[in-house]
Amino acid sequence: MGIQDRDYMRERKHGEPPRAPRTKSSYGWALIVVAIIGVIGAGVWWYRNPSTLLAPVVNSLPTARPDSVDSPVPMVDSGNPLLIGTVTKVIDGDTIDVLLSSGPIRVRFDSVDAPEKNQPWGREAGAALADKLGHQEVALDVVTQDRYERLVAVVSLNDENVNAWLVRQGHAWAYRQYLKDPQYCSWEAEAHAGGRGLWALPRDQRHAPWEWRAVERQRSSGFTDYADERVQDCIDDMHRAKPRAKADPPATVMPLVQQPAPAAAGDCRIKGNISSSGHIYHVPGSASYSATRIDTSKGERWFCSEEEAEAAGWRAPRG
Repeated sequence: MGIQDRDYMRERKHGEPPRAPRTKSSYGWALIVVAIIGVIGAGVWWYRNPSTLLAPVVNSLPTARPDSVDSPVPMVDSGNPLLIGTVTKVIDGDTIDVLLSSGPIRVRFDSVDAPEKNQPWGREAGAALADKLGHQEVALDVVTQDRYERLVAVVSLNDENVNAWLVRQGHAWAYRQYLKDPQYCSWEAEAHAGGRGLWALPRDQRHAPWEWRAVERQRSSGFTDYADERVQDCIDDMHRAKPRAKADPPATVMPLVQQPAPAAAGDCRIKGNISSSGHIYHVPGSASYSATRIDTSKGERWFCSEEEAEAAGWRAPRG
């Protein structure tokens, strides 16, 4: 029985008028309406959930490794107020002079220890820091003030943690004795494994700066070989009163490369000389050290560290 026959029977039974037969054109319009509604609904859904549709595209894009040495380490908000100032001078690999609105101040980088100027990679570390900071504006997250009246701080440049940058590039060690963040140990290990900065030096020239200073002050007679140190060894040193040294070595202790001259003033062996060239300090092993004589009646004096000498107004020899 066809459609027209069914309509005719319905009319006779219920008195209803027969329905007009459905044509192909009516089906086509219905499909168009359904399609329009579907498109509108999909658009509304995508507007509310764009990341779902774009996820396959985003995930296919190449991304940089988060631990790449070229990826800057952002500053962590400590909640402390930041001091803003302009770098006026780079003293060495971990010390700078900064001009604040309140006046000039010397700043020691927290958690890191760069080689001294007179030890291998000392001048390279200072030059790298000078290239990094120049005379730019930096933010200081102050941790404390040391006995030389320097601010000890985490320094940031454009929200990049420069303290971390020094260690990751191999320009400084993780300063175990004053570490609070074990991540510095991992960054040092990565620089070591990559042979960056001081870690490209021969094994017998990679001396921890705190041991270098101890040797200069005749508190130690050798250096610890850190070549095979693990990250965990560095982290364990965070909890020591003093970093591991010759008296407490799990590693090999290397002999001195150069034996310093005898001390003339206890442990303070840096000579603060006054001449026509100004106030100049000489460290053991330097060219003029042996020939320099100290006359305290003229205001000349002995210093225990380069930082102490510079804080008192003395400078290193030029050239």
